[in-house]
Amino acid sequence: MEKNIRFVLFSLVLFSNQVFAQLIHSHNDYEQKEPFFAAYNLGFDSIEADLYIKNGKLYVAHDEKNITKKRTFKALYWKPLLSKIKKNKGYAYPNQKELYLLLDLKKDGKLIMAELEKLVKRNKKDLQHVHITISGDMPKPEEYEQYDKLFFFDGRRNTQYSAEAYKRVDMVSASFLDFGKYWPGKEQLPEETYQNIRAFVLSNHAKGKRVRIWGTPNTTLGFETLKKLEVDFIGTDDLELLKNFVVK
Repeated sequence: MEKNIRFVLFSLVLFSNQVFAQLIHSHNDYEQKEPFFAAYNLGFDSIEADLYIKNGKLYVAHDEKNITKKRTFKALYWKPLLSKIKKNKGYAYPNQKELYLLLDLKKDGKLIMAELEKLVKRNKKDLQHVHITISGDMPKPEEYEQYDKLFFFDGRRNTQYSAEAYKRVDMVSASFLDFGKYWPGKEQLPEETYQNIRAFVLSNHAKGKRVRIWGTPNTTLGFETLKKLEVDFIGTDDLELLKNFVVK
């Protein structure tokens, strides 16, 4: 089994010429004390928000029961982002680094997409350097073309895509548990799990796609392992810990 995995990895390395910069990702960003700003002020490349729709308004929350009037998507993310873009002459960051905004639609995906379409169309000229990626309860691949070209979609390992739909896949994501048992990130990752993830990374890099794995530990060893594996989006709930790891 191990020899077969190693042969597959060797073959993928030969055919993969994609080199991606690794990006730091604020997982469940809306649970930070300062949604958007905590990650933004640390220079995070990617920010994630879970979305619900209620009475025609978009809210950020992990669970529907946590929705409150003040935690609207517009107030916590959209307006702050547009303000930064205006200040930085078309870019989210003053150094012209692009920002990834990952929107996880928790339910009622079609209704949420309709509202997001309205927002994007009103501000399309300002969003040329922001990657908006839709995840969660997202449209089917055959429906991607119905939505504005500024929207990209979060790919899945076992989903079949047409050539046109695949162009709209911005990244391919998977749960850590797809590759092995829960790992607290305090000891070395088991070799079999490591090789499974490595094959996933190389396979998608060979196709020109970045990868993201959710459910990874918030530890320095966890970050080091993801970096070694060349996982493109290194996610965390502990922003300071990951930022310090990156700049050390």
